[in-house]
Amino acid sequence: MFQLDTDVPLVAIRTFVIAAHFQNFRRAAEALGVTPTAVSSQIRSLESYLGSALFDRNAQSVELTDTGRQFAEVCETILTRLDKAVHDVRQTANRTSIAIGVGALIGSQWLSKRLFSFWQCFPERNLYMQYSPGGVEFSDGLTDMMLAWGDGQWPGLVSEPLLRFNISPVIAPSLLDGVNRIREPADLLKLPLLHWKDQSDWLEWFEAMNVEVSRPLRGVVFDDSSVLLRAALSGQGVALGLLPLIESELQSRQLIRPIETDYTPSRCYYLVYPSEAMKRSPLKAFRDWIMREANGN
Repeated sequence: MFQLDTDVPLVAIRTFVIAAHFQNFRRAAEALGVTPTAVSSQIRSLESYLGSALFDRNAQSVELTDTGRQFAEVCETILTRLDKAVHDVRQTANRTSIAIGVGALIGSQWLSKRLFSFWQCFPERNLYMQYSPGGVEFSDGLTDMMLAWGDGQWPGLVSEPLLRFNISPVIAPSLLDGVNRIREPADLLKLPLLHWKDQSDWLEWFEAMNVEVSRPLRGVVFDDSSVLLRAALSGQGVALGLLPLIESELQSRQLIRPIETDYTPSRCYYLVYPSEAMKRSPLKAFRDWIMREANGN
């Protein structure tokens, strides 16, 4: 376990780092809001503690010794990381918003329809819906949780199943002319296949329909579900639609189902977050709320 000697002069070390940056005690004193004498005193006490000179001094200037230069580099790195950590913690503690990464389709067709419920449960919180069509990523420090489609395997993160939807092939009516008649699942292989993220869902669907396929499948892979939907609507190919999320397109017959068979894929939407998120009471409360919403569909 990390241990720090209780007598390490941290104030003197910070003073030294500033003085090492300027290599001028007067300018360091101005930056710290103290007197040059105070800076000099702090550095002398640090040198005494370390048993080594950090500066060579003369009547006109001060200059880092080799030991001082090496020590300054290490201390500056440590203090920079410490300052960032303090800033991040204070920023997190003072935040009034909850930032959720969502794709366009799940955000517009599911989460956006529950915003009034969110407001009722969290009247003093803002919800920031961050558009995240790509992978699951928290390194920016700005995203608290994500609604992500996948198999639940995101190493180092907590993933809880949230929404499991049936899927079905959907197609623009313009593609169903005499040439492209669809009578059985295998007929879909005559058309361009539109894939979301990878080919897994189509491969799984064909297997469930007892259709043998060659690998890889033909077609286009989209990272963004909304772009895939627009491609399907414009007659660019056949997609596997998440049925509850494309209800309006089916009712208006902008899209139709050439094969009237529902299928529940192994992948689903997960709520994904770093484990430390549950240490923040607003995020734990949000997790409980969105789980209740999902269970009510």
